[in-house]
Order: sequence, then C-alpha cells, then structure tokens
Amino acid sequence: QFANHDSMVAGHPYVLDEQFRAGSIYVNNQVYEGQWIRYNLFSQKLEVEYQTTEGYLNQFMSVPEQIPSFTLGNRSFVRMQPGDEQSAYFQVISSETISCYIGWKKILKLGRSDSSREYQFSAPIRTYWLRLGQKLTPFHNKKSFMAIFPEHMTKEMARMLKQKRYSFRHASVLEAEEMIRAAMQIYERQELP
Repeated sequence: QFANHDSMVAGHPYVLDEQFRAGSIYVNNQVYEGQWIRYNLFSQKLEVEYQTTEGYLNQFMSVPEQIPSFTLGNRSFVRMQPGDEQSAYFQVISSETISCYIGWKKILKLGRSDSSREYQFSAPIRTYWLRLGQKLTPFHNKKSFMAIFPEHMTKEMARMLKQKRYSFRHASVLEAEEMIRAAMQIYERQELP
C-alpha cells in the first residue's frame, strides 16, 4: 500500500508532475492497459492508483523487478542496466534504425534557507544512451553525442543543436524528446537509401 514519505520534502519526485496519467504496465508476459500511474524518479518505482470495489481511490507502489516495461501516456519506458549503471527505467525513443534511452532520476538535497522544509528534490538528472546497430553508447554532451554519428552528419547535427539551444544537462522531458527525434530524422535522411 502506498504511503507518502515525501510530504516533508520540497518539490516532487515525479517525471512530469504529480498527476497520475493513463498508461499500461507489462507484468508476467501480460499488458494491463488503462492503468493510472506516475513514475517516481527518486524511488525509481511506479505508483499505481486504482478504485476499490467500495469506490475509494487507493494507491500502491510497484516492485520494479516485476515490471520490465510500462507506458505513461505516449511515452515508453523499459527497465535495463546499460554499462555500469544500476538497473532502472529508461525512456525509449526509437525509429527503424536508431534508439535512444534516457534515464531520469532525482535525488534529495538540502532545502533552500528560505524554505520551511529541510530537504528538497533535485531537478531531474539525465543519463543518455544511443543504440546504432548493435552498439549501445553513452553520451552526456554535444561533443560525445556527435561523436556517435558518422562524420558526414556532424555539421547538420551541430547546426540543429545550436538552433534549438539544447542543453543535455538541463533539458525537460519535452526538450529531450524533441532533440532526439530531430537527430533521428537527420540520421535516417542521410543514412537510409
């Protein structure tokens, strides 16, 4: 059963906001559609809201090892352990030939001196992985991102990143999705026949 352990912490630990959203959960080789869920970036767990037979709203916190993937609205997440990272959910943005995995998390830090709460949640911390063919490569800034792609694409990639003023460290979920999709379009336009 869900209990809010974060009521004394400023901010919220969720991927977008505190709202539950329609989504699906994959458990025991079965997809459960129409679930009301939110993704807690601090605990790295899904929180599921449901209505009891008596009509009350209840919530429970999932066991991540039992849920290998889920969707939150039109966003897909998969549990994986790339490189030396710990197992966690990664947002998947993919096309026919390329996939990007974005790990989102939040940590606790000391609250601001003008706050009545001792701790606050950090801004989202991101880790990025890109799969081209069979190779899964991490990146964390413009230079490491462009190094993954063939050299003949780097000029157009650099122009796109500059035009959008993209920040790998401070991107919102929407900004990260937009940048990755734009890069995928450049890659597929230049790479596919």
